[in-house]
Amino acid sequence: MKQLSALNIARLRTEESFGYLKQVETETANLPIGEETGTPSEISLLSATNPVLEAKVNDFTTAVDAFDDALKASATNPATATATATDDARDASWRGSNNYLTAMCAHPDAEIATYAAEAKSLFDKYGDPTKLAQTEESGVLHNLLQDLEALDSAKRTALAFDVWMNDLKTKEDAFLAAAAARTEADAARQVGIVKETRTAAEAAYRSLVDTVNALAMINGDTAYATFIDHVNAMIERQKAISKARATRAKKEDEKPGEL
Repeated sequence: MKQLSALNIARLRTEESFGYLKQVETETANLPIGEETGTPSEISLLSATNPVLEAKVNDFTTAVDAFDDALKASATNPATATATATDDARDASWRGSNNYLTAMCAHPDAEIATYAAEAKSLFDKYGDPTKLAQTEESGVLHNLLQDLEALDSAKRTALAFDVWMNDLKTKEDAFLAAAAARTEADAARQVGIVKETRTAAEAAYRSLVDTVNALAMINGDTAYATFIDHVNAMIERQKAISKARATRAKKEDEKPGEL
């Protein structure tokens, strides 16, 4: 008697769980629901089982669709746009400050030109951070701003540079706040609606599996064989992937620490 194999779907990664459930959803086309075809005796048998099975398939499909919608929503974080805009703003501020000091190095007053060269050397020390990853850029700007604030205030005043330095600091603070909001929103979505819809979809899957197994046992597995065979193949493939990942993780844990 064919039966669907057990799979601890809750142990899969979120995207893995969704991908697996979507494949199972496709395979439900092989279940005996919908139009009644075959001999009168077969039609009578299916008529008795179809309403139950069809309800389970519909519940499962609805739950998977809700899971899909939640994942799509989680990928569209409104805070991302704000973080991107503030990142662009701090990049522009850094370039403006750097260009200003470059120009001031040619100031006709030699003393002011010397002050400009000193401040410009701090920018040169760290290089252009606007091409770095956002987190790395924040580290560079943090160090740069500390060095600029440590510069003799009289020299900054002579250069009229404080307005540029303060603008860069303001833009960096705005980015950090936006990045924190983005992270918080991502976390809330992940533990909120995504988790909720995933749990519901996996529960609907287990209910469908139990129903198919019960019907196959009661009515014989002929009408369910294709679905069972296909899904079992998917289950074995998923188990192999999970096992390989666990093996890799174990090997990584067993590696001796580097000195």
